[in-house]
Amino acid sequence: MTEQVKKAWLISVGGWSALILFLTGTYILYDFAMPPAQQINNHPAWALQEWGIWYLITPVIFRLLDHYHAKQQLTQKRFIGILALMLCISMTYQSIFDLFVFNDSIAYTLLYFAPSHPLVLFVISFIWHTYLRAEHTTDSSIEVEQGAKKSQLCYSDITHVNSASNYVEFHTQKQQFLKRTTLKQVEQQLPDSQFIRTHRSHLVNLDFIERIQIKPSGSGLVLLKNGQSVALSKAFKPKVKARLKNAA
Repeated sequence: MTEQVKKAWLISVGGWSALILFLTGTYILYDFAMPPAQQINNHPAWALQEWGIWYLITPVIFRLLDHYHAKQQLTQKRFIGILALMLCISMTYQSIFDLFVFNDSIAYTLLYFAPSHPLVLFVISFIWHTYLRAEHTTDSSIEVEQGAKKSQLCYSDITHVNSASNYVEFHTQKQQFLKRTTLKQVEQQLPDSQFIRTHRSHLVNLDFIERIQIKPSGSGLVLLKNGQSVALSKAFKPKVKARLKNAA
């Protein structure tokens, strides 16, 4: 578990525990101070059953936002989509719970929670933007190995990446570097706006592609501007051609 994930869970558990304890304590004190006829008499676990689901939803929201932000894919449309999905999940859970436990109608539950759940989502996104996103900067380089030394290699200098047994080879126009990892992990770290998979063993920097050459068999080669070539499989050919066409 990374420090970022730990912090997301800590914020979720700490924040919701504090709110639930505050609400529970408030109602207990209210009933203690009021005459029996005016007491609310809520169950001690009332606040927990209404807001407990957010212990799980909150870190999921943090994780999704963090994931797409790291890959430079957190568009406004995707941001709204994530919050809308979480709103549907929370309202569905609450409606089903209230229907079977309290025999409340679904319409009543939706109307009751309609103002509060969107407000909660706004607060969660604000917390992520202020306390989590600010600490998660988008990298522009990756750590590689050259002999016994380690160094940072800029994304813009990488022409292509190959898998090599337990290692991955990073190629630049002049040098080659190694890193003990998998190609899938590297693909997740590199921005997909800049890199594309051309083969199960190859990733290529779109900025260095000169053209593609198709063989009679249907597979092909990706010809780079520095004269090198990388295999292009049938499975990835349509996506590569589409990306090159859009970039043209």
